[in-house]
Amino acid sequence: MQNLMERPFIIFWELTRACMLACKHCRAKAQTKPHPNELTTEEAFRVVDQIIEFGKPYPLVIVTGGDPLMRKDLFEILDYAISKGLRIAIAFSGTKLATKEKIEKLKEVGVARIAISLDGSNPEIHDHFRGRTGTFETSLKILDYAKEVGIPAQINTTVTTHNIFDLPNILKICIEKGVVLWDVFFVVPTGRAKAEMMPSSQEFEDILCWLYDVSRETPLNVKSSAACHLRRIEYMRDKGIYDLKLGETYYTLREKLEEVKRKLGLVGYRKDEKIVAGAHGRSLADGIRRMVGITDGRGMFFISHIGEVYPSGFLPIVAGNVRERSLKEIYMDSPIFRDLKDPNRLKGKCGKCEFRFICGGSRARAYAMTGDYLAAEPRCIYVPRSNDVVK
Repeated sequence: MQNLMERPFIIFWELTRACMLACKHCRAKAQTKPHPNELTTEEAFRVVDQIIEFGKPYPLVIVTGGDPLMRKDLFEILDYAISKGLRIAIAFSGTKLATKEKIEKLKEVGVARIAISLDGSNPEIHDHFRGRTGTFETSLKILDYAKEVGIPAQINTTVTTHNIFDLPNILKICIEKGVVLWDVFFVVPTGRAKAEMMPSSQEFEDILCWLYDVSRETPLNVKSSAACHLRRIEYMRDKGIYDLKLGETYYTLREKLEEVKRKLGLVGYRKDEKIVAGAHGRSLADGIRRMVGITDGRGMFFISHIGEVYPSGFLPIVAGNVRERSLKEIYMDSPIFRDLKDPNRLKGKCGKCEFRFICGGSRARAYAMTGDYLAAEPRCIYVPRSNDVVK
């Protein structure tokens, strides 16, 4: 297993905050124009060199934004990074900048996967969320381009109180479009996102349990972001020891899942192997694998458009800047990273939980809601039961 204390498994790199959309939950509070102090092309090359210093196996790099397609030097940076041996995925906005020609070029340069957001199964929900009309249809076109070009694609969905019961419809689109992964992000109240957008703790548990069902009963691979307790649910349900009470939300979603399965001819479909997204990692079709126990600051970090380094894009505490210190030094020596890499430092029930090494809760949500990044996950109903730590 990769030593997460010394080398991150995954790095999120915000090349720019420029974006044509105005999403209601945007962490970055993106603007239509680039920040005057964003990293130059040469500085971006130096960031690549710093990532290489971690040694092999190199971290997976997710290029994001804003919208990275708004950087004129995007392909120069991608070409340099891939030529150095980095595995790159890219997440961009569902706008007309993402032409078929651009998707083809991303494949040619060697990008491993693209990611596009879909927060609703129709324009009324998705476009309202993204702040611009037409983005739903454009996003579907981009997914079609990816299929035609032959580059693996994933769909990212942000769960809020507004789209919980639309999730089964988005699932149907994921399967129909043949994506390799559905990444379901549970909103963190930072940036433009508000606390009232978050589902309740019981709804978290219900939705996550439903996502386990989706992973078992459909061909789709599913992971959660900012909701690490899916890993605890996967472990418990794989072992047959899950006994928490589920709420109305789960049963409503369950009914809708059966409807989707009937429409897609998946009644009776079931995966035999253990679930992929949590404690039991394996590679997906495009070779991008998963790792046990990744969370904010532990096995991952975020580089901002101006070179600031954070434990994640949703935990806005600066640990250093690539213009002043190397990424390796920041990851190894910054106090916040030392704290977050040790699950035994967690407080409250997270610090006592037997699943703290494979879960540990969202440190970003804990910070956003309590001001303490080591506090217990505010949206988890599980009460620790055992002194036997699960790793």
